[in-house]
Amino acid sequence: MMTADLPFPAAEYERRQGALCERLRALEIDCAIIVAPESQYWLCGYDSFLGALLPQALVIAPDGPAPTLAVWDADVAIARHTSIVADVRTYRFGVDEPAGLFAELAARKAPGLRRVGIDLSSRAVPFAFGQALTRLLAGAEAVDIAGAVARLRVVKTPAEIALMRRAGGYGRLGLAAARAHARAGTTEIELAAEIEYAMRRAGCDYGSIPTEMTSGPRSLLGHGTPSNRKLLPGDLVHVEIGGVERRYNCIAMETMVVPGAPPTAAAAELYAIARGCLRAGLRQLRPGVPAAEVEGPALEIIRRAGKGDNFKMRFGYGVGIGYPPR
Repeated sequence: MMTADLPFPAAEYERRQGALCERLRALEIDCAIIVAPESQYWLCGYDSFLGALLPQALVIAPDGPAPTLAVWDADVAIARHTSIVADVRTYRFGVDEPAGLFAELAARKAPGLRRVGIDLSSRAVPFAFGQALTRLLAGAEAVDIAGAVARLRVVKTPAEIALMRRAGGYGRLGLAAARAHARAGTTEIELAAEIEYAMRRAGCDYGSIPTEMTSGPRSLLGHGTPSNRKLLPGDLVHVEIGGVERRYNCIAMETMVVPGAPPTAAAAELYAIARGCLRAGLRQLRPGVPAAEVEGPALEIIRRAGKGDNFKMRFGYGVGIGYPPR
């Protein structure tokens, strides 16, 4: 029999579940049905990407019996191998109604159920499934707790930070491979293969985002994925990748020039503005500083350069646990 494969000690998951239960009591919630795979992973270790595609739930009552995992029966071995939950229930895909199982478990854990917490704004809860689940709760009020659970995960422990640092290391290796192999005649897909191989070879987990890559005239496609276009000398190549260690993510990105010809004057100007923006933001980074105070001075660089209306993003990215599609 395989032993459980967990990135943290069981006591850490128990502490997290205790923090959730305290929050549920404060919100006067009798039972929680946690559907988002990243929250399940944080709370009990259960690690299955299918949770973003098929309903699976961690059902936990602050004053009830031990938590229960309800999963597709094909994933029961994963539930037992990657989580601390002893009580695992299953349903048959295409035969059983998972919403009914989740509602039944909630009612058993909290007799007289009045308020049920569900991470309704998670992408793991499609509209039709959310409707079916709330209808089957037999009159109990459904409360969206996605934000409350996310706030519990905001402050990272030293062990979590160590995982994210390793994830960042994979991202750096991927960018180094991109710089080494971005040569005229190479296709975007071939370049992506070199990046992904370098990261995987080093130990990177599967990504929560696909490798984003565009080049030349395609470099305007901010979230484009690699094509069979061949790189030309002087092309701009935009790369965005996610290094991952035990599902903890660190995004890495870079825009580079294919050797053999200089970048255009417009490209060089935009690069200088972007570099100034980045450096201004990094100067603001220190413990205790609100995110808005980091972003504001950085984006002011772009506005002063007259490019404010062209900036469609935020200054930084959130970090932590991620499952595809993220």
